[in-house]
Amino acid sequence: MLRHIEETRRQLESYSPSLTKQPDHDEFWEKTLKEVGGCALHEKVERISYPIKQINAYDVSYHGFDDTPIKAFYITPAKIEERVPCIIIFHGYAGHKNSVSHYMKWLIQGYAVLAVDCRGQGRTGDYSRYTSDEMGTWVTKGILDKEEYYYRKVFMDGVKAIDFVCNREEVDKERIALMGASMGGGIALAVAALDDRPKLAVADVPNLCDIPLAMKLKFEGSLTVVEQFLHRHPENIEKVYTTLTYFDNLNLCERIKCRVRMTVGLKDLICPPMSIFGVYNSIKAPKSIEVFPFSGHDMAIIEHLDKTLAYVNEHL
Repeated sequence: MLRHIEETRRQLESYSPSLTKQPDHDEFWEKTLKEVGGCALHEKVERISYPIKQINAYDVSYHGFDDTPIKAFYITPAKIEERVPCIIIFHGYAGHKNSVSHYMKWLIQGYAVLAVDCRGQGRTGDYSRYTSDEMGTWVTKGILDKEEYYYRKVFMDGVKAIDFVCNREEVDKERIALMGASMGGGIALAVAALDDRPKLAVADVPNLCDIPLAMKLKFEGSLTVVEQFLHRHPENIEKVYTTLTYFDNLNLCERIKCRVRMTVGLKDLICPPMSIFGVYNSIKAPKSIEVFPFSGHDMAIIEHLDKTLAYVNEHL
């Protein structure tokens, strides 16, 4: 059995997919970053009376793409004697930013945390209008046009999250990390590719990796909705796959400069291991990956949590 696991890992480590970048891929993202870079944050920060005395917790909002107010918790240790590192955390698909108490493992060590509700999810709305929005979920919103696709806005909301924490006088701007799992992991990788300021990106079982392969191999998850959309509209297959190339971390990851740590579960039916390894193998920045042979899409296991704590402590 051990030999079987080792053979599987060798196959994954040798997988070298071809990029699917369109000729205007880089131009598209430079234009998008320039468009968003000139927009004001319009920050709002309101103190929360929270029953843990060792922290300061705030309800915050900042303007993301198209002036949508992005909701988040900003949490710091109550006593700060010098600038602190900050972790920006993105949740999974159809999730939310969780409770303030969920982040205590970072706060007690002296980190600040910005926990973001992605647009249209949790308590964050979405000011955008989408010409293709018939499936009732985010992954297909605007999928026929790269300019209006949902994840274009989400990735830029993530860049503006970095702007927000960089405006906090107590944050060490040289020690910013991006973190997330599933969709949140995919966002963390994409934002790290589009912004040079983070020092570290931690992406657990990330989505949005080698998307055509993931659609071929997966059995569950948000990409099944894309297939349902194409079942209704087979005339749009080429257009949809072209749109997705711009948001595939396989085509973005060569831009990543910060240290990256990823995880993969070899039993994952939502984010197939080979799709994750396709991106991991293509990253040129310092990197490492944790492989869990008998885990699926759930990384809430003790060994993983402990290793994540140790990794962030070492590198942030």
